[in-house]
Amino acid sequence: MDGSQFIKALVVMVPALLTGCATHMGARDALAPEPVVVPAPVAAPPLKPVVITSVKPEVMYQVLVAEVAMQRGQYDLAIKNYLELGRDSGDVRMAERAARLAVYAHENESALEAAKLWVSLDQGNMEARQVVTALYIRNGQLDEAQRQLEEVLALSPADAENGFMLIAGLLGRQQDKQAALQVMQRLIAGRPNDPAALLALSHLAVRSGELDLAENAIKRVVELQPGKVEPLVQQARILTMRGKAAEALALLEGAVKQHPKDAALRTAYARLLVDAKQFDKALAQFKLVNKQVPGQPEILFALGMVAVQLERVDEGERYLIQLNSANKGYGVESAYYLGRLAEEFHKDPDAAIKWYSKVDRGENALEAQVRIAALMAQKGEVNMARAHLRTITPRGPAQALRLYLVEGQILRDAGRNEEALEVFSAGLEELPDNGDLLYSRAMVAEKLDQLDLMEDDLKRILAREPDNADALNALGYTLADRTRRYDDALGYIQRALELRPDSHFVLDSMGWLQYRLGKYDDAVRYLRRALEASPDSEIAAHLTEVLWVMGDKQGARSVWKQALDASPGNKFLIEVMDKLDHK
Repeated sequence: MDGSQFIKALVVMVPALLTGCATHMGARDALAPEPVVVPAPVAAPPLKPVVITSVKPEVMYQVLVAEVAMQRGQYDLAIKNYLELGRDSGDVRMAERAARLAVYAHENESALEAAKLWVSLDQGNMEARQVVTALYIRNGQLDEAQRQLEEVLALSPADAENGFMLIAGLLGRQQDKQAALQVMQRLIAGRPNDPAALLALSHLAVRSGELDLAENAIKRVVELQPGKVEPLVQQARILTMRGKAAEALALLEGAVKQHPKDAALRTAYARLLVDAKQFDKALAQFKLVNKQVPGQPEILFALGMVAVQLERVDEGERYLIQLNSANKGYGVESAYYLGRLAEEFHKDPDAAIKWYSKVDRGENALEAQVRIAALMAQKGEVNMARAHLRTITPRGPAQALRLYLVEGQILRDAGRNEEALEVFSAGLEELPDNGDLLYSRAMVAEKLDQLDLMEDDLKRILAREPDNADALNALGYTLADRTRRYDDALGYIQRALELRPDSHFVLDSMGWLQYRLGKYDDAVRYLRRALEASPDSEIAAHLTEVLWVMGDKQGARSVWKQALDASPGNKFLIEVMDKLDHK
């Protein structure tokens, strides 16, 4: 298996998803790709319960009024009471609570009043400063926002570099990126030669998409601090974003030669080599980093992933097993990829299930559990696979959809189409008019000879997505293959072909329709184009049948034998020749 199916970017972990091509017949469908996970909406303000130890009855009563009002969604009353408590008692917790609730409720005026009180009661609290700065920016009060940030810098005059980076991070989280950038530029205006200020400006400009400003600022930093590593890394990052990867690599390569003992610099260089797909060089650099600072989890993970990318599977596994055993981070991530290696490289489902079972959290958690169910089904343990899927509690509609699709596909692969139909129908009760569920149910309905249901489901998709080539092709092919409604079939397949003129599935459908219409020469032309585009067994079976009916039995057997050699035991090929031999 090609190692490129795993990871090409190292720091950001990209899950290897189950993908499958949509076809005109359900027999060639694969497990549906995983949808984006949509978090469940927040039902109430994310505030922890407040604990009050005061014995004053009036204070306890006012807190109780505020808490009950908040739970009931009466935010105005809750904010008013929290603010009064903050002012009267000087309790910073009440001011913070009022500010957070007002921000949550989009009560900007009250939020700013509460945030200013919060800052006055806790001068050194960076989160309070962030909230009040954000509110000033939201209100267009950039001078006030700047003043707040000047006070942040004044809190740590001896650590200006961290202070400016803290501000860059704070401003980078604002919705109005341009206003946030203006505030930073105001801060920089009085410090034109301060490398810490310019570095922070460059980082913020990158977040705001202002690459010219970012590059000019970092060039000045490099001039002011020619031997410092961090500005060079930032400069290389900007060059890469501007499509100048070769310049970025040359820059960091030179820097690494000048600073060979700087592990952070070498790591940045290695990551850039990965981005440039120079995996051999990247692996060598990560190995040097691992010698300099042995056992760093992110470096071991990178070593494992790059080695797998180079198909040095045993070496990659050693790094990932070392990482998993160290239990210092990346535990579930390494377990997931060890499971993929066991499943796809070693074809060892039991080992894969063992590794996947360790993935109980993180972005790959759902995929790992789905893979466990798929592997159980492949072993013939379909009921166990279904039971395993039922233990998973979906987080939101996207994950629920994923589970319905996987369970239905497992049943289809096992030939249990009636049960698959029930699963997809249950999914549609929970997620009405979902296109993936409608398409999947349509494919099962066709297998069960419920052509009316199949047609209804595909037409429901096309009512909302008239250019859905998969639905057009599936409907057109089925009408051509299972009915005599050839005019209807032609309309659907022609439209699909306009949308995907090079799709071997659509070309195959058109070829099969031409055969059903008795236009054998046209059928052969379309089917040969389809087979050239993809050596698909079903296409080969169609072409074999057309050639045989035309009297070219030698040509038919030649196509059939070549396809069977490539896919021994294929049911489409065996069935078509058995049918033709008995004609």
